[in-house]
Amino acid sequence: MKPWFVLVFFATLASLSVVLAWDKLDHEIFELHDDIKKNEATTDWYELLSLGPKATVDEINKAYRQLSRKYHPDKLQRLPSQAIQKEQKKRFQRLSLVVNILRDPESRKKYNFFRKNGVPTWRGTGYLYNRWRPGFGTVLTGLLVFAASMQYLFQYLSFWRAQQRIRDIEVEAKRNGGQLKLKKRQKGSGNSSSDEQQQQIQDNPKLFNTEGVINPYLVQPPSLNRLFVVQLPLNLLAAVGLYKKPVVEEKSKDEVQVEDEALRQAVDSAIQSADDLANDPFAVGAQPSQRPVDPEIKAKKAAKKSAKIEARRRRANLV
Repeated sequence: MKPWFVLVFFATLASLSVVLAWDKLDHEIFELHDDIKKNEATTDWYELLSLGPKATVDEINKAYRQLSRKYHPDKLQRLPSQAIQKEQKKRFQRLSLVVNILRDPESRKKYNFFRKNGVPTWRGTGYLYNRWRPGFGTVLTGLLVFAASMQYLFQYLSFWRAQQRIRDIEVEAKRNGGQLKLKKRQKGSGNSSSDEQQQQIQDNPKLFNTEGVINPYLVQPPSLNRLFVVQLPLNLLAAVGLYKKPVVEEKSKDEVQVEDEALRQAVDSAIQSADDLANDPFAVGAQPSQRPVDPEIKAKKAAKKSAKIEARRRRANLV
């Protein structure tokens, strides 16, 4: 760090401390405000004179003359108690200081500023403004909102990445003749170890395929209902019997086998229809000049249809 930069930095701090420091008039207003706050019913100086904030200097002088007739030291000799005389004398002194400040345009402007924005309080070393300090409830609410926002963002990014992965799988399926395959993740691509991956697969078997890779077709879209700030109260209510969780019916192995068999039949039917259309030039939808199609082309078309049907079936399971 260069020496001239350090000098400029400290010079700037010094200038700011001078600019932000209270002057003599400010301290006089602060001290008088604290004294009035302790001994008077109101801290508004205009109310002490029974005037409004827009009162003129003549109105201030007139109000001061009226108060002088009541609180002037010469009028206090009639009071029986010395303590009362002393208290009324101090009050007359405070009123005199108030009038002197309100008579001067510059000092009155400063008082109006502190009257509008608040007067700093004495903190032992100087007059400082009271800063707002958040309580425990505010801090806890802020942390919950921040954590829930991060969780929702993670859900959105996971779903977006799954959609990208689905597109990659479908493109790769077209290249491989319609065979849907999920590539294994390369070594070193993740931060977790193989043991941790195996543990994740055991804990969430529905999210992984047979190769131990997360199935993008099973990644759910982001939802506010799955945030912990929503699920935690619902779980507590369910624990005490005030809330009943919706039951998600899982398909049995027989149902899955029936769906797979129906899928195979649909694929076979599509292949048979393609064969009939290719071999029979007089079939419905065939062109008169249509020639027999190459078996490899027919196999690729059937594989593409199979891939599309498989993708639709997997997406339908998410609903």
